Amino acid sequence: MKKFYPKRVTLLFFALLLFCSPSVHAELAPETRWADPSSVRLDVEFPGNEYHATWNLYRCDCGDLLVRSELSIPGEVEKGESMLVGGRVVLSRGFGEDQAELGSSLDAPALMMQLALRLLERSSPAGPAALTGLENVAVEELIGPIHLDSGTAAGSFFAPWKVQGVVEPVGDSQRRFDLQFQFSTGNPGEELIGSMRLSGLAEFAKMEFPLAPSTTLQDWKFSWREASDPAAEAAQNAATLSELRAQLRSNK
Repeated sequence: MKKFYPKRVTLLFFALLLFCSPSVHAELAPETRWADPSSVRLDVEFPGNEYHATWNLYRCDCGDLLVRSELSIPGEVEKGESMLVGGRVVLSRGFGEDQAELGSSLDAPALMMQLALRLLERSSPAGPAALTGLENVAVEELIGPIHLDSGTAAGSFFAPWKVQGVVEPVGDSQRRFDLQFQFSTGNPGEELIGSMRLSGLAEFAKMEFPLAPSTTLQDWKFSWREASDPAAEAAQNAATLSELRAQLRSNK
């Protein structure tokens, strides 16, 4: 009869676990900034307004930005996709006819993503690569405002403001955050305290863009940032994303 060696099997089992288990240590380049994610899942809650937004934002190496949106108010949920191509045209699909403006504007998700990343920069200034475990953060600013600019819209949160919450690494390249942001709003002498919760997951490794260059444009609506854009007429014949990008390059 073949002999069974339980101790040897147990040691082999644990050796395999150690070999196969993913590292939990941060492997990001030390110079990685909070402003450098390739994608971000961002949840924003506005207490008291019963308004909740979930945005999945993806950056392409080519410079394009894709946003998948889910916007919730009591009794209604609106979903859709928007993509800024070449910094000149916004493509959108999935939004209802009465929510067309949501698809043609990327201002809200762009500004909220900027806000989340600015708060992370202030809360954890050593950067995402320095995180080795869950970190409690708290910052209170009495003087300096936070200025945001999407290119087509701008806004500011004036002091005093404060943020507190947690940030932590998830695997080698992801960072989870959950931040409660309080800020001042209203006219001088009539300031009110507003608040919002920003939570999500930022991916810092380079990832493949969700939409391939061969993606067809048949179901997408076009909204040009400049009505007189020289590529607007020619782009009507673009059948795929790669063809649209080519039209933008050749018609500047």
